[in-house]
Amino acid sequence: MHKLTPVSFSLLTLFIIFISPVMADSVEDRLDRMEKMMGNQVLMEQIQQMDLIRLELTELRELVEGQEHQLTLIKQRQRNLYQDMDRRLQDLEAGSARSTGTATPVLSGSNVPPPVSAGIVAAPSSVQPTIAENTETDDGDGKPAYSHAFNVLKDGDYVKAITEFKNFINTYPESRYAVNAQYWLGEAYYASRDYKSALGVFQGIVDKNPASLKALDAELKIGYTYYAMQDWVAARQALEGLISRHPDAKRSIEKANKRLERMKREGH
Repeated sequence: MHKLTPVSFSLLTLFIIFISPVMADSVEDRLDRMEKMMGNQVLMEQIQQMDLIRLELTELRELVEGQEHQLTLIKQRQRNLYQDMDRRLQDLEAGSARSTGTATPVLSGSNVPPPVSAGIVAAPSSVQPTIAENTETDDGDGKPAYSHAFNVLKDGDYVKAITEFKNFINTYPESRYAVNAQYWLGEAYYASRDYKSALGVFQGIVDKNPASLKALDAELKIGYTYYAMQDWVAARQALEGLISRHPDAKRSIEKANKRLERMKREGH
């Protein structure tokens, strides 16, 4: 074993004194760098998460905008459907009046199908103005009020349409438009999914106005309403009853049979 001479010991001491601060500074620097690296990694992960959130929000916004566009088209299609239906029935009324020389009650449409699902979109069509533009004068039967209520229904504001038709019926109970207003009141309830109220209105038309031109339409809608309520037995009885009671009503029978076939396919 070598012994350190006084000179060697002095040199070793100076070396240790010199190198110690350098080593200490190096360790601290390394720790600082490691802390910074860890901090940068966390920051990068947070940035990535924010980017993902922004992407998801963008996709959701595009989805909502697409749904809003589809809803607008659906409402336009429904409005055009009501207008076209009313226009055609007015033509029928005008033709009947010319052939008989007397005015007949306004027919405001036959059956209106259930609300269009969000996945079915049709391009809007142009139609001619109808009586629902509420520009006529009162003929004693409340035609302007009836037209206004019908216009509200066409616009898809079912809650307001219910109020307008109820007000019309209360104000003009003897009007030639009264039964039609009752029918459209039922349609407004049906479209707003208040099936119990719709059923009461349609059944009231059949019970109180069996000879009305709207009674047959109301019978068909009773079957549809029971179907919407998932009362399959009552729906089948109503539809089959219509077929047996009205053998000459080809169009209504065709619709009733289609709904019965649909029930069969669905296992009801």
